[in-house]
Amino acid sequence: MTQSAAASIPPPPATHHAPDGRGTATLVDSSIFVFRAWFSRGEQPDTWGRPGGAVHGFVHSLCQWLPEVPQGPLAFAFDASLRTGFRHRLYPAYKAHRPPAPEALREQFQRIRELLDCLGLAQLAHHDFEADDLIASLAAAARNRGQRVQVMSADKDLAQVILGDEDLLRDPERGTRATRHDIERRLRIRPEQVADMLALAGDRSDNVPGLAGVGPATAARMLRQCGDLEAILADPECIRRCRIRGAARVAEQVAAGGAALRLARQLTGLVTAVPGLPDAAGLLPRGPLPDARERLDALGVARAYRSRLLDIATDLAAGDPQEPHP
Repeated sequence: MTQSAAASIPPPPATHHAPDGRGTATLVDSSIFVFRAWFSRGEQPDTWGRPGGAVHGFVHSLCQWLPEVPQGPLAFAFDASLRTGFRHRLYPAYKAHRPPAPEALREQFQRIRELLDCLGLAQLAHHDFEADDLIASLAAAARNRGQRVQVMSADKDLAQVILGDEDLLRDPERGTRATRHDIERRLRIRPEQVADMLALAGDRSDNVPGLAGVGPATAARMLRQCGDLEAILADPECIRRCRIRGAARVAEQVAAGGAALRLARQLTGLVTAVPGLPDAAGLLPRGPLPDARERLDALGVARAYRSRLLDIATDLAAGDPQEPHP
């Protein structure tokens, strides 16, 4: 990464007082931002000559939207492995079609996690559960505390986390945001039914099989008519009332494939009680480490970004007023 590539750093946004004292838990699906940076910048070298495009792009992304997060717990979730989790044990073909990450990308993932530690921001991963499970579990805990939930991601699976009327699924780089009601309008099902829809229709990105000839729109129609997957499995004949093409054939598939559909539902549903996660206090920004500036240099963060990152992390830890939740 060269300093010329980091010359244009986003200015800090205007700040406003939070609307009330409940706070918001902001949960970041970190991989999407890392992969975007990797695919757009490739192996662009950092200040030390190492492949650093993912680190550079991730840092640029943080400088754009991190100052806008509302006060409250903040966590960056990562996938520790896509080959050893409980879903892979249930179904070895789960995500098996995905090629392994290049070594240069894996190394940058590690540096990004060290970067977050250096800034005093919570970063989490688990050998048995995916980042989505960590986010779902932290969201459930936040909701139990009466806090709103803001998820930074574009992953359709995480729509099932947006359960409260004030919760938000946001992709800050693309400027999109979706409330529970937006998700219901777009998918025509409730967020609670998303995992059922993916089990019925299949999820090609995760290599989860579904019913032959059933896509998301057809699965949504079945769920609107019948309720949920268990109701469909208990009464496959309800499918005949759904006014879908090939209803009789789909009903026969369901009647014969209950075990496969229940397995698919275990793969598509998110875990909401991952053990051992930090409590709310453990997710509050702590501020940069004393040697953060030197460590950022060693991690390959361009000089033009270091002060900006340190200022952002310091402000977050101080609880300075942030952008309100919409």
